[in-house]
Amino acid sequence: MAKNGFRAFIIISLSIGLLLMSACSQIQKKEEDNKDKTPREILGFYTEQEGTYPGSQPTVDSQFKSLSIIAPFWYKLDDKNPGSIIDSVTADHKRKVIQSAHEKNLKVHMVVHNLFYETVEKGKQVASNVLSNGDNRHVFIQNLRNEINQFNYDGINIDMENLYLTDRDSFSLMIKELSDALNRDGKSVTVSVPANTGDSRANPWSPWFDYERLGQYSDGLMIMTYDEHNPRTKPGSTASVDWTEATIRYALKHGVPRSKIILGIAGYGWDWDTTAGETKYSSYEELMGQKTKYKAKVKWDAGSQTPHFSYVDEEHHSHQAWYENSKSLGYKLNLVEKYNLRGIGIWRLGLEDPKYWKTIPEKIKVKK
Repeated sequence: MAKNGFRAFIIISLSIGLLLMSACSQIQKKEEDNKDKTPREILGFYTEQEGTYPGSQPTVDSQFKSLSIIAPFWYKLDDKNPGSIIDSVTADHKRKVIQSAHEKNLKVHMVVHNLFYETVEKGKQVASNVLSNGDNRHVFIQNLRNEINQFNYDGINIDMENLYLTDRDSFSLMIKELSDALNRDGKSVTVSVPANTGDSRANPWSPWFDYERLGQYSDGLMIMTYDEHNPRTKPGSTASVDWTEATIRYALKHGVPRSKIILGIAGYGWDWDTTAGETKYSSYEELMGQKTKYKAKVKWDAGSQTPHFSYVDEEHHSHQAWYENSKSLGYKLNLVEKYNLRGIGIWRLGLEDPKYWKTIPEKIKVKK
C-alpha cells in the first residue's frame, strides 16, 4: 500500500508540475505575442459618481497599467454665453485628478459636450450658436486653450452630438481651427462621432458628421460604436460584431486613416421592461445583480457575439437585458487588431465587467 501510495503521489506531483508548466508557457506565449504587436491607445471616459453608479477614479487607481488616456466628462457648452464652457467640478478637484493620472503615466484629455438632457433641441441650438458664428468659434477655441494650459491637459475630445444638418460644415471647420491652434501647443484633438454604416442600421444623427474632413483635421475619430439597440429600438445587442465591423469599414471607405480610428466600447448594457415599454441604462454590476436576483440564465447570441438574459420581475413585468462582457469585448479587440486601428475608447470607466482588464492586455498591447 505504501509503495502504491508513493507511486500515486509521484504521478499527481508530475501532473501538477506539467499543468503549471503549461500554464506558464501559455502566459509566456501571450506576452511574446503582444511584444510584436502595435501599441494601441486605451482611452477611458471618466465621470464622477452618477446616482448609484460609482465614479471612475477607483478603476483608474486599480487598472491604470491597462489605460493610456483618461477623458474626464466635466465640461459642456454654456447655453447663456456662446463660446464659453461650464464645468461641473472645482479647480482643486481637476488638479487632483489630473496630477494623479500624470503620476500614473496617463494622459488626460478634457471632454466638452453639448448634452442638455432635458431636451435634444437645446443642445443643437447651443452648439449652433458657437459653430455658425466665426467670432464665437474664435472665443470658444481661446477658452479651450486657456483651460487646457491652466490645468495641464494633454488634449481634448469634442463630443458635440445631435447637430443641425446646416452646421455640418461649420463643425468640420471648427475642428480644423481647433486642431491648428492646439497642435501648435503640442496638444491633441479627438472628435466623438456617431457610428455610421451607410445603410439602414446607421445612427439617425450620423449624416450630420463629415467623416472624411473630420478624419483629416483631427488627431483621432472616436466612433461611438454602441447603442446599436437602445431605448428607441426593440431589445438587442448594444454593439453586434458585424455592425461594429461595418462602422469601421464605412470610416475607412470615407477616407479616415486607420491610425486615427478609436473604436467605442460600451461598459454598460440596457434592460428593457417590455411590459411597461421602458428601458434602463445599467452597469454590468447592476445587471449581474438582476440576473442573480431573478435566477436568470445568461445566453450567448452567436449572431451578435454578445450576452443577454430574460427575467420576470416581482410586478410580473417581462425584461430583456443585453450588455457587453469580457468575452464580447474580445471580439471587438480582434477587430482593432484586424484593421490595425489606433485603439479603443470605453464609455465609461466604472460600469464595465471587471474582467475587461484581464482581456485587454491579453488581446492587445497597451500604449503607454
